[in-house]
Amino acid sequence: MNFLKRLIRGGFERLESGLDAVCGPRLNPLVQLGALGWLLFWLITISGIYLYIFFDTGVTQAYASVEDLTHKQWWAGGILRSIHRYASDGLVVVTFVHMLREFGMDRLRGVRWFAWVTGLLLIGFIYVCGITGYWMVWDQLAQYVALTTSRWLDALPIFAEPISRNFVNNAGLSGRFFSLMAFVHIAAPLLMLLFMWVHIQRYSHARVYPARNLTIATVVALLALSLVEPALSQGAANLDELAASVGLDWFYLAFYPLMDAVGPGGLWALSLGFLLVMAILPWAPPLRRPAPAVVHLDNCNGCARCFDDCPYSAITMQPRSDGAAFSQEAVVDPDLCVSCGICAGACPTATPFRRATALVPGIELPEHGIAALRDRVTSACQGLAGKPGVLVFRCEHGADVAQPSTGAAAVIDVPCAGMVPPSFIDLVITRHMASGVMLAGCHETGCYQRLGTEWTSRRVAATRDPYLRQRIPRERVALSWASSVQQDARSAAVEQFVASLGGLAEVAPHRPVPAEGQLQAAWQAPARRWPGWLRWPLQALLLAGAMWPLGFLSARPEVVLRGENEAVVTLTFSHAGRPLQECRKQTPEELAKLPPNMRRPVDCARGRWPVYIELELDGRQVFAGTEEPAGLWNDGPSSLFERFPVPAGPRQAVVRLRDSGRESGFDYSATASLDLRPGQNLVVEFRQPGGFTFR
Repeated sequence: MNFLKRLIRGGFERLESGLDAVCGPRLNPLVQLGALGWLLFWLITISGIYLYIFFDTGVTQAYASVEDLTHKQWWAGGILRSIHRYASDGLVVVTFVHMLREFGMDRLRGVRWFAWVTGLLLIGFIYVCGITGYWMVWDQLAQYVALTTSRWLDALPIFAEPISRNFVNNAGLSGRFFSLMAFVHIAAPLLMLLFMWVHIQRYSHARVYPARNLTIATVVALLALSLVEPALSQGAANLDELAASVGLDWFYLAFYPLMDAVGPGGLWALSLGFLLVMAILPWAPPLRRPAPAVVHLDNCNGCARCFDDCPYSAITMQPRSDGAAFSQEAVVDPDLCVSCGICAGACPTATPFRRATALVPGIELPEHGIAALRDRVTSACQGLAGKPGVLVFRCEHGADVAQPSTGAAAVIDVPCAGMVPPSFIDLVITRHMASGVMLAGCHETGCYQRLGTEWTSRRVAATRDPYLRQRIPRERVALSWASSVQQDARSAAVEQFVASLGGLAEVAPHRPVPAEGQLQAAWQAPARRWPGWLRWPLQALLLAGAMWPLGFLSARPEVVLRGENEAVVTLTFSHAGRPLQECRKQTPEELAKLPPNMRRPVDCARGRWPVYIELELDGRQVFAGTEEPAGLWNDGPSSLFERFPVPAGPRQAVVRLRDSGRESGFDYSATASLDLRPGQNLVVEFRQPGGFTFR
């Protein structure tokens, strides 16, 4: 499992590294998949509201209203219909890629199980919304979706009568079913939005909107795809006929053809098996969780900086419990803490300059204490062999640090770059323990701990408390963001930073503090970017490459439903077999012994006989089966809905039914001479008192 995760993570990080060179870290779509999902959801919602204004839920009106939107109002309704479809397909892609990336990054175990499990529930809502949306159009694809979905649901032993019987033929189709689908298609996104909110509840400062330029590029790309490849219907549905083929949306309906191979029960087994495996991944194998952060109330003044900076909402501010003069105190929820240490980096009492008393901050990690960090810094700086020497605080999830060709680098690994309090940089620079300090984190916008790189950058830039004091020359402070596969970039950054320190003068004990607005930015290695004249065409190609699968796989390749010379015979009934025992009239004496609410003139046993039916075509038996009665007491009707492809042409049909429990013979039978047309759906139905009908 760990090997698979490392393989997936390496693949993603290499892709992200390439996209950084083309798009830049701030516009890299792979590190903003969750935010892209939110954007696509809102595009689907806005376009869906407009489409629903003009949609008619009638049986014949549904298809006509969608066609009018698509063709007569192509400049608005047609474009929005296409955006609605392609944004829905894009949401499926983004969701699964996001899930695969989180799996590869191992960001699903421990306290992160909650986001993973709620994400699985969101996948279910996405498919309910998409499938009901295709159903509502009521074209040939919708007919296929309706029949296949009904067949799949009928495999569940919870319905008294098969749902498929609602789609026997055009005559039996009710407009109320379309009203139900419209209700589900509206209610499901509302519930989905609720679960999306729940999904991010354990994440503070959750990003629900991608970068502005990425948002614009996504909308423009979807608009261009909608103009080049507009979403179209596939011909009006006709339950009396079966289309030869339909263009399938492979993002939502890819598993439908599997039903012909494994059956409805097999498809349920595969679906539930997949969900079960996905649901247990956070605990397979179990994660050894490091000790959560601890609060030392003697040094906590309730400033709430740790509360503001915690990426996982693991810290709350509560009324003071120790009688101190402060109004509140920080409280850590161990069930939510991931031990990233960002809270320790935010604590103003986590200063290494304290000498009179023990270095015990208001909050810290037991396994990475601030006092121990000061000792590690002192020891590492003493071991610097060359000049200039650089102290590197390296995030354990980022790229490794290689020794520079000139000078030396002492490396201290930390859970996250955001764990390092800015005062430690102050200590190293002002005490001349090293010529410079580098904060080496993971990906700039894809921090493993979500906010570590952002908070670190803002602290160094003195725009977020606790900030690095202005007396520290920023040319001696370096920021390096590199994922685990960007070791060349990390090595180059260390080399260049060490070289930049060679000609700097020593830090004066009383260096003038820069005026406000004149603070120099921290040193960073020049970003590796493609030339501008090449980046724009590459970005356009990337957008086109991302949009092409949405346009192609939303309706291609087609699925063949029948042969050129095939028809379909549908055998169906909903019929209660005869009682297991004949009803008996009760005597006045028997009625008098019963409670008033139980007094019935006739006593009938609740159970009924199963119904046996068989169908022959040209003397060949094509179906024979026994259908058990529904209900807890086996007193409901027996039901059947089966379809058989048969060669078109003249056929002699014989159908027989037995509902009385007799061991031989039949209670009802009928024969018919048929002339089946290619694509025809011939319905053989049994109803009492009329018997069998062929239509």
